[in-house]
Amino acid sequence: MPIRDIVDAAVAKGLSGVALTDHYDFEIPEGVKSFTFDPQEQAREIEKTILELPVEVASSFKILRGVEVGMQPQCIDDMNRLVSENNFDTVIGSLHFIDGTDPFHGNYYIPYEYKEAYGHYLETIWKCIEKFDDMDILGHYDYIARYAPYPQTSIYYSEFGDILDTILKKLAQNGKTFEINTKTYMPFGEREPQLDTMILTRFKELGGEFVSFGSDAHDLGRVGANFERFVPIVKGCGIKYCVRYEQRVAKPELL
Repeated sequence: MPIRDIVDAAVAKGLSGVALTDHYDFEIPEGVKSFTFDPQEQAREIEKTILELPVEVASSFKILRGVEVGMQPQCIDDMNRLVSENNFDTVIGSLHFIDGTDPFHGNYYIPYEYKEAYGHYLETIWKCIEKFDDMDILGHYDYIARYAPYPQTSIYYSEFGDILDTILKKLAQNGKTFEINTKTYMPFGEREPQLDTMILTRFKELGGEFVSFGSDAHDLGRVGANFERFVPIVKGCGIKYCVRYEQRVAKPELL
């Protein structure tokens, strides 16, 4: 999408800024579309767009430069190198590919029952964030539930509490942010995963302070989608702040 179109959509939603967190994945599974980009070209396009904005928009709207790093345990060195060599405002760490497969295409699930599939995915997130500390936000922890073939459509603390506690404690102790990814909680055919608020409550209990809101907007219609739905849910779990990052520094705002 042209950046200017994204800005216009965000302004129409009443947002005061947008972070462009393009995907950058490593070791793409065979037959899967490659998600990478040129960080320097991204920076040039952002600067060009800012210069072309009307003065009243440019003075009040932020366009932040970011990346969504596709985490994999065997790619930690590549992940660290990507971040260290570029001047991003914000870095999201997300797990897209697992065991050489892309869950979007369905092959990952074939050998597993749902508890094994979801549990292994969460354990793999832990393996990544245990060694990859140069990120700001953990993205869509329950991505694995979006495209799963099981009747169990959501990840619940009551079933995966041990591994979730390990992840949440690591995030909280290191001042990292937990993402509310609103795309996960939309209908996919007959599926509609739910956000388990107990996970947010535990994050708060373990010392977590911040959430971020991401709409995972791969099209203009999803820019800022459903943020207003989740703000009261987050506040109800005792979390007071949402956050954006500028030059990798957290800028919290009261919800």
